Amino acid sequence: MIKKIFIVLAILIVSFSFYYYWQNRYVELRPVLSKEYTRPIIVFQNDYYRIAERNETPPNFYENIRYVLGRENQDYIEKDGIIYIKYKYMNDLEMIWNHTLKTNNLKWYKTQRRMDSINGDDYKKYKFHQ
Repeated sequence: MIKKIFIVLAILIVSFSFYYYWQNRYVELRPVLSKEYTRPIIVFQNDYYRIAERNETPPNFYENIRYVLGRENQDYIEKDGIIYIKYKYMNDLEMIWNHTLKTNNLKWYKTQRRMDSINGDDYKKYKFHQ
């Protein structure tokens, strides 16, 4: 009986460890776009969005995403010019869609810079391209 309890406990620990690793591994950040939605019943929020192909990438996405991620306090790793974020964040397509929109939103950028100057924050290391 005790042996079965230890086996079940070990399986649970290994399962949770694998899940934690899977959610916190780093994957390549890709822009997300909204898609035409034709189904009348919404099952998942992510049904509204899709990951953009390389030729569909919005202008200045890769130049401005560092600033957006810094402003949103998102952890990311840059390796060989490619930005990686945690899988659990990349799986939230609505959040990545918001980040994608912000990379080309000059009004949002100006508002953030004004807030930085008022609060004394220094985000000068990030450059926002127009």
